[in-house]
Order: sequence, then C-alpha cells, then structure tokens
Amino acid sequence: MPEKLIWKIANDFRGKVRVEEVSGLFAGLALLKFSNRNVIKNLVLQDKTALVHSLSELIESDSYGMLKGLPMKIEGIISSIPDSKYREILKATNEFEAKMLIEAALIIEVEGYGAKRQMGTVMTAQFINQIIVGLAGVEKGDYVLDPTMGTGGTLVEALKESPAKVVGQEINERIATLAFIKLIVYGADRSSLEVYIGDSLANPHYLGSNRRYDKVIQVPPFGMRLMQTLSDDVYGRFPFGPLTRSSGDWAFASNAISSLKVTGGKAVIVVPNGALFRSGPDSVIRQSILDYDLIETIISLPEGMFTGAIVPTSILVFNNNKEEMAEKRIQFIKVTEDMITIQNRRERILSEATVNQILEVYRTKEEVKYFSANVPLNEIRNADLSVDSYVVQDTYDIDGMEIKVDFHQFDEMDTIPLGKIANIGRGYNLTRSNEREDGDYQVIRISDISEEGINYENLIRTTSEGARIDNYTVRKGDLLLSVRGTTNKVGLVDREQDKLLVNANLVRIRPLKGYLSEWLKLYFESPMSQILLERISKGTTIRQISIHDLRDFPIPKLTLEQQQQALNKYKEEMDEIERQLTDLKAKEHHVKRDFYNSMGIAEAFQIVD
Repeated sequence: MPEKLIWKIANDFRGKVRVEEVSGLFAGLALLKFSNRNVIKNLVLQDKTALVHSLSELIESDSYGMLKGLPMKIEGIISSIPDSKYREILKATNEFEAKMLIEAALIIEVEGYGAKRQMGTVMTAQFINQIIVGLAGVEKGDYVLDPTMGTGGTLVEALKESPAKVVGQEINERIATLAFIKLIVYGADRSSLEVYIGDSLANPHYLGSNRRYDKVIQVPPFGMRLMQTLSDDVYGRFPFGPLTRSSGDWAFASNAISSLKVTGGKAVIVVPNGALFRSGPDSVIRQSILDYDLIETIISLPEGMFTGAIVPTSILVFNNNKEEMAEKRIQFIKVTEDMITIQNRRERILSEATVNQILEVYRTKEEVKYFSANVPLNEIRNADLSVDSYVVQDTYDIDGMEIKVDFHQFDEMDTIPLGKIANIGRGYNLTRSNEREDGDYQVIRISDISEEGINYENLIRTTSEGARIDNYTVRKGDLLLSVRGTTNKVGLVDREQDKLLVNANLVRIRPLKGYLSEWLKLYFESPMSQILLERISKGTTIRQISIHDLRDFPIPKLTLEQQQQALNKYKEEMDEIERQLTDLKAKEHHVKRDFYNSMGIAEAFQIVD
C-alpha cells in the first residue's frame, strides 16, 4: 500500500528531523512530479543537490510568492540523511502520483508522526466538501472564496466546476503553503489562484480593492474565542449585532455573508450546533440575520463527521438572492445516525446516495417526513435554529404507550406560557468547597428526587457564605425540574422547611395564584410534557433546557376548579388501583403458599402468614 510506505518513510525520520521538513520534502516532490512526471526518475541519476536545484529553478521560473522558503526546508532534510537513504526515498516515491505526495505532506504536517497534533486544523472529508460545494452551486466563471481554507480540500472540490477565480486565506503559514501546492497539483490555474496568509477576521486580504465573491465556502475553527474586538471593522463585515469573545462562530458567518456580491451570492459554512441556540449576543445576531431573510437552509450532521472534532455540527446556507419558493422561510434537513456508514472500522462517512439525497432535497425544497421541513420565519421561536426543533418525529413510545403527536394542532390549542403562571428560578451552584456538615442550609439535588418524592433525610448541607444565596431558597409548593441530561425529573416540595436550597441542574418553579402545584407536577410527569421537554432540550455534549425556553413552555389553560376536579379524580382512581394491587398481591401470596404446601413437605417447611 502506498500510504503504508509513505508512513514508513516519514517514521524513519522520527526524532531526527522536524515534522515540517518531512512534509516539505513530500510537498516539493509533489510539485516537481506535477511539473514533470519523469523528474524523480531523472533525479535518481544525479547528486542529492539536484533535487533542491530543480525545485529552486521551478519556483523561480514561475514566481511563486508562496513557496520561496520551500527549497531551504528540503535542503535541510536532504543534507542530514545518507545518500543511500535519499536514493531509497526517490525510488519509493517514483511510483506515486503528485496528488498522493501532497496529500501525504498534509497528513504528516497535521498529524505529525502518527499522533494528533494540536494545530487547530480540521481535516474535512471529501463527502463533506461535496455537500458544501453542491449547496453553494459553484459554477463556471464564479469567484470562489474560502476564508479559512485549511488544507484546501473544499477549494479543490470547487475546482471541478471550473470557477474563474479561487481565493483562500489560512492563518497557519506552513498549512497555507502546502494547501497552495495542493491546489496547483489538483489543477488550479495559477493565474486565477490566490492564497493569502493571515487571520481572516482581523486582516481579510481577500477583500482588497473592495472585491466580493459569488460563493463563499468554509469550514472555520469550531467554537473559537475571539482575541480581538471587531466592532470597528473597516469593511463593515459585522452588521448583525455585537460580537463577544465567545461569538467566533457568528463572526465567521457574518464575514462570509459580507464577502458576497450584493447582487446575489451564496455562503456555505459549517458551525457547531451550539451556535444555533446559544442565548445572549449570539441570539441577537441570529435574529438580525433572520430579519434580513438571509438563511436558506440548515443541515444538521451527527457527531464525529470531522477528524479531530467530535461535536455535532450543522451546515448553514446563506443566500442574499433567494428564489421565490424559498423566501420568508428556512429549510431544515436532519441527517440522522442511521444514515452514517462506518468505513475502515472507525471512519464515519455519508454514502454517495445520502449525499445526493441531501443535495436533491435542498434543490427541490421537498418535505420528507423525519428528514426535511420548510418552516416559515414567523414560526421560528426565539431565534432557535437547531434542526431538532423543527424536524421532529410524530410518534413516541413513553411508559409503554405509543403516542402520536400533531404539533401544529397542539400549537393551535388554548395554552399559556409557564412564565406567565409561575416564577422560575435557577439552582444554586454548589461545589465541594461549599459543603459543610454543620451548614445552616440544606440543598436538594437531582439524586434526592425519586418517584416516592424528595428524600429530605440525606440532604447535604452548605454554609450561607456567598452572594444572594436567598435567591435559591425553596418553600412548600415549589416544583423542582431537572433541566440537564436526558431524564426530566419532577419533585414537589411538600414540607414547610426553612433554609432549603435547590441545586444547579434543577430549576425552581413557583406556581402563582390560579394553578395547583400537584396538578402541575402531574402535567410535567405526563408523556405529553416529556415529549415537549425533549423538543426544547438542546446541547452539543449534554442536553439541557434553557430558562428562556422553559418560560415559553405551554401549559393547558384550565380553571382552578377544573384542575382540582381532575386531581381529585386522579387520586381516587389511583388509590383504587393501589387497593386492587394490594389485594392481588395477597391473592398471589396465598396461591403460592397453597402450591408449596401441595409438595408434601409443609410439616418441615411451615410458611408463616
């Protein structure tokens, strides 16, 4: 296998030369072989210095601004190895194509000697690049930009459509050089290829002379924190709201949108799912982009679709010239875990059929049950853009009951938001350092809540040290709801007890006049509420429910009399069921006793009632 041979050659240098020298060697060989298929064969017959000389001549004749330092890197590694080893390398690489050599250079540069290196570079699989370029609709004659080009794979995929100009920028100089060579080797016209080095948010070289693009295609660093303020950007790229340090995902998205031609263009960018529902400034930016009707499609992907990044991600399609059938709405497409194909035991890919299905549904805007939905902008809740909120199943199996849900019909029913009938408070963030056996406050945690109620006897204690601890106190009649994880536990505080706190991961719901605590508890425990809670539960690693979404949680509008009647009937019928179960248990005991006595050994083994 060629890959194994390349890794053998690379590992022969482990501990002897730097990784960048090895990757530079493969990159130089790739460039030479691309210029002349027989060059490696010719070099075998010459002195070691011939390789460096040939590469220098090639670079100088073509005026490669990006590659000036490459011959020196190769000269360093060549001078450090024996002549016999040099010949072995030439002989081994003679059989490889230029594309194979540059791909090896990039893998070695990013991964090091077989172990992952923390370089912030995500290797994007070809099927992801196919989806991105297909969604962007790159065409012949387009000006195409990738502001965070990384190893260049997305732009390589775009080359297949014969764009007029391909432009990329990459913050890592070595990666940028190798990506530049990759684009050349894969057929980029040198006169229409531009690659820049630098921070695309702080110094967007690709926007020089006020240039704009037909298509922007991008897989930026996920969840990057901003290290500088961008509010005074001379290009006006961030008009959708204030950026905070945690707004890196939307900084890249805003940059992509602002880099498009105002007469019409598409930007396709990948973001971690958290960017789609985080509150605060991110929510303001999302709402602003929604107000301009710039989002055409959002496609969710399962976790593990990118090497080196396990978080679930989504692909966003921005379009400043939507077709009529796409106006004032967003298309949501959900790629589920069962669509994943495992290749080579651990590599997670999407099949060609699945890629084609995504692109076809995107083009036609067809609605496919459990896969795609077209949602009017006025139905987007709280700027929540997570696909799970809009492409939902309609049949659930809960507590042994199969429940079919019509969410559209439910939305038309007479309900009231929880925030209007109850006060909702966060839990107290208790740490081990706050725990005190003689503390004057007791704290209710998730583990203290069970079907039998709240276990008051084993509550941990804490001191009253800390600011505004009284904000987390609970009293009789309060409901406690777990909002973190997959199980939505509900507890009812049924004791009048001073100095009782609710812990983080629980929220305190204090019903106002007009709603009964016991009725609300049963409602939250019902399969219907569990489905609705699951619908608003979000997260990239651990799912959780935001206070904001909980305030909008729908509660059926019932009078106090209706609640009390329903509650009394429920209690009476459940009490009757308990009596019947007790009688059945006693009957079971007698049946078993009679059977054991029939064995003829009752005199030795007497069953005592």
